Amino acid sequence: MMRSRWIVVAVALCLCTTALGAQHRRLTYVPDTAFQLADQGIRRLVTALVRKDGRIVVASEYYYGEAIALDSMGRKLPWALPLGPQRGEVGTVGSWGWVGDSLWIADGFFKQIAIVGGDAKVAASIRFPSWVRPFWRDRRKYPLFSDMAWLAMYGDGTMLVEPSQSRTLLDTPGYDRSQKLLVRVDRDGRIVRTVARVPEMDGRMVLRSGAERRTVTVPGYARTFWKASTDGERVAVLTPSPKDSGAFQVTMLSSWGDTVFSKRYVVDAARAAKSAMDGFLASIKPFGRYTAEQIRDTVAKQISAFSSPVLALHVGLDHSTWVRVRRPASDPRQSEWFVIDEKGAPVGNAFFALTFRPTALSVDRIWTVERDRVQQTSTIVRLRRADATGVRPARSARTSASSTPARPRE
Repeated sequence: MMRSRWIVVAVALCLCTTALGAQHRRLTYVPDTAFQLADQGIRRLVTALVRKDGRIVVASEYYYGEAIALDSMGRKLPWALPLGPQRGEVGTVGSWGWVGDSLWIADGFFKQIAIVGGDAKVAASIRFPSWVRPFWRDRRKYPLFSDMAWLAMYGDGTMLVEPSQSRTLLDTPGYDRSQKLLVRVDRDGRIVRTVARVPEMDGRMVLRSGAERRTVTVPGYARTFWKASTDGERVAVLTPSPKDSGAFQVTMLSSWGDTVFSKRYVVDAARAAKSAMDGFLASIKPFGRYTAEQIRDTVAKQISAFSSPVLALHVGLDHSTWVRVRRPASDPRQSEWFVIDEKGAPVGNAFFALTFRPTALSVDRIWTVERDRVQQTSTIVRLRRADATGVRPARSARTSASSTPARPRE
């Protein structure tokens, strides 16, 4: 077994909710197994996908590679999908995920969603819709969208997408341009339901004056994070509280947009340096029809009193929530992750090396990829939670098909 180059240390809970009685727990993650993908003929890993039972699908290259399946111990399974316009029915892997026992792949080359079965054959191909659009009855709620990012697919044939590049042909009082939408659409791109709304603003303020454009980055902006689980059954939305030191709200939504939980958590945060903020505001110059004072006043309203402690957000295979945080006393050589279970209860904090890049997460297990840039090889490392008693290694097994309950359309 190849020894992991980064060390996982014992962890302890240092975050608390506003509710009293939060218990401190210690977590320990240790390497469970590791395997080099070069042993299976994969030298240039593009992406990897883990299923709940531990099965892994990895894709190499972009146009002249293949996707292969490995069991939970890294043994190659009799499943291989050629990739590339000259090699098979799938040109390239964009986003992908599981829908029951099958794999869906957003293939940008052939402009399709390919459904790949257990025999590594394309069982169905769904053409990319030209538009994400509303039903006629919802024409005042949504505009047309000419582009989309694919996030998940469900057993009923609907898909979770993030639409973009709106086009308004009619008056749409129900649509807020300052918000980003996550919606379920049918195979023709018609919007069935809104799952989540998050602020469009990410800390970059775009100024337009005639044909010119300038981007002003707001320092310390407390932006909202969101993340969908790989099965699409959960969408986490994290909203910082810029006026409250280290506080943030995590709202977990179901695949239909129903609230599973919404809880507030607090972590130590540093107050923004006033001298640095004043210096930045003073450096702002006028642009086009905007005076320096107008730009300065707008930016000042967006600056948080405290630096947001949140750096990243992930949703686990078990629908746990993983929040990467940075506290004033954090070790700069480590990345710190706050773990919340599927019901919103705090589990603990985990510390990893700064090079830690999770491929898949759960409270009991973690999968990550280590890349050797010199040898151009990749190693998948699986970690287990050592303090969890009675946890058996994940084994690849046949899983049941998606059981998303039917819901009425809006």
